[in-house]
Amino acid sequence: MKLLKFLRFRLIIGLFAVLIILSGCAEKTTFKKGDIKNSFCGVAINYQYCKCAFHNDYCDEIGMKKGEAKNYVNEQYDKWTESQFEKYKNSCRAGNGIVKGKSCVQCDLGEVSQDDKCISVDDVELDEEDDDEMVDEGEKGECKYDSDCDSICEGDIMWKMGCNARTDICEKTFDTDCGADIENFGEQNFPKMCSAGECVRDTDSIEAAKTALTEDKKMWSDTVKEINSVRDGIRDAMLDANKNCINGIADMTNVAIIEFSTRIASVLAGGIPDIAAITASAADEAAGLIGEHVKNLTSAAVDYVGDGLNKLYNYQSGVPVEEEKKLAPHEYIKLNCDLYDYFKGVQAESDADLQTALDNANRVDQLLQELP
Repeated sequence: MKLLKFLRFRLIIGLFAVLIILSGCAEKTTFKKGDIKNSFCGVAINYQYCKCAFHNDYCDEIGMKKGEAKNYVNEQYDKWTESQFEKYKNSCRAGNGIVKGKSCVQCDLGEVSQDDKCISVDDVELDEEDDDEMVDEGEKGECKYDSDCDSICEGDIMWKMGCNARTDICEKTFDTDCGADIENFGEQNFPKMCSAGECVRDTDSIEAAKTALTEDKKMWSDTVKEINSVRDGIRDAMLDANKNCINGIADMTNVAIIEFSTRIASVLAGGIPDIAAITASAADEAAGLIGEHVKNLTSAAVDYVGDGLNKLYNYQSGVPVEEEKKLAPHEYIKLNCDLYDYFKGVQAESDADLQTALDNANRVDQLLQELP
């Protein structure tokens, strides 16, 4: 067993000597940091952070100011440089070298690297216990190459794992902040997450956004339908009032007044949805829009057209018996002309409400279509 271990060391030294002779490599190399813009930005960190830090671009997308982004980039660059240096040291030691400061010094012929010291092969202590461990090394070790080690997640940090050539155990090498890799879908931004050792799309957050937008879309669609339904009644009442205003007493029959009174009362009692304070994101407030946020047209109409409206309501149950409750011809004509002007103003106001609802419905639909 001692002979096997000795031959193994001799083989490593022999191969290393051949590489030096064939390649002419220097016996000492020095670690050099990768350039932050060329080697780090866009490779180990989302390019948007660097664009914001150095050019003041994409700052809105990442939600940082230029100074904040610069501090973040420098901090992540320092961490990345440290992880690169760790890889450099591991590679040095695996290649029969020792680490001195920021440099890697290759051991001479007849020497092996051990605990960052070059030790003569003849001084290496071999015992039977070590020989037994050597025999079982292939079975006990969890890795032989870096490719044998799977990356792991710690929160949203992905750690690349490498195989320690001395212990055959997978160890952390360098980390990647998955949350710094942001996917943009139109105006919506979703940081990636770490799962099963990979930076992956945050499908749960995207699906949650889809659900919320779908609810908003339905709410605005229902609002548009309700406004259009009420507008139809207002338009019909406006046209009837205009006809009565123009025709005067020609259409002033008791039957016509009774029918007109019932129609006007129904329209004014229904009101129109009030969406002035509603936005596409206020789903909780907008959910009660149709049932609660209603403009009171009845009181507004009385203020506009006067007491003639109350006299008109007296006809809902038939022609009133009391003379003072009836409408005189001139009162009926004036009432209809005033109601026409009033409904025309209400219709114009509902035009703005309808456009607001349509704009919000279209915006929500656009946001929904942008998601994958």
